[in-house]
Amino acid sequence: MSSISSSPASPLPSSATERTDRLSHAAAAAATAKQLGFTLLPWQRLVLDVALEHENGRLAYRTVTVSVPRQSGKTLLMLTVILHRMLSAPDQRVVYAAQNRLSARARLLDTWWPRISRSPLASKFKISRGMGGEALRSSNGSLLTLLSTDESAGHGDVLDLAILDECWALDQRAEQSTRPAMVTRKNAQSWQVSTAGNAKSVWWRSKIDAGRAAADAGVTVNSAFFEWAAGPGDDMADPATWRRCMPGLGFIAEEATIAADAQVMTPGEFRRAYGNLWPDQLGEGWQVIPQSVWEQALI
Repeated sequence: MSSISSSPASPLPSSATERTDRLSHAAAAAATAKQLGFTLLPWQRLVLDVALEHENGRLAYRTVTVSVPRQSGKTLLMLTVILHRMLSAPDQRVVYAAQNRLSARARLLDTWWPRISRSPLASKFKISRGMGGEALRSSNGSLLTLLSTDESAGHGDVLDLAILDECWALDQRAEQSTRPAMVTRKNAQSWQVSTAGNAKSVWWRSKIDAGRAAADAGVTVNSAFFEWAAGPGDDMADPATWRRCMPGLGFIAEEATIAADAQVMTPGEFRRAYGNLWPDQLGEGWQVIPQSVWEQALI
């Protein structure tokens, strides 16, 4: 019997920017999701309620950082954000980046486009599949392309929205290649989305630390931050811990599946993937050289 409930509880974020009394475009984004054939999960709607706040037509946040465990639904959240932006105004320029271009290509062509093509929105979009020229075009002139995450990518372009996915595998070049292209766009946004990283994810960790500090300080301008994660001392073998930190559990992921993964994954990788915990929170420390290799070199 499936453990997915018709009305599971949704955990609160471990750290997040608070909602203000500003208006939000979240309802319109939720309507886009409906047209794509799904209802936003509670955590996705919470993020959009805040991230799409605006005042006098100007978005309150130019940067949105989202950190969630795997199997939470971030892929559909990003698709919702992208299509809502593309359809909300003509001639919007959007870029998407993942850990590498092949992964970004697969996400666009194999995951997003099939859902779009089956939806009532299909008539509004056309897809280009050519290697290196992959793009999604809307009838109002808006365009989604894929970002190459080298230093020169994006330079000289004008961008309204940049989606940086799997940020644990990216570095500062991805941000540096998109941020200047947004300067002349008053409603430009950069979304940075990922699960926790490893000892090499220095840039992504800097974003997490800055986001936590801003959220703790009650900052509600310029940058919005959202994180769902277990506590360092939480027992990741306990399903109760999963229910406290995994906002997709009971909606799109089953406890039985997570339990099966726990049996085959290393404890550290399981805690990173499903607890959204970093190496220092696992007692592993920040080091590029594995401890076993370091100790062997000292003999």
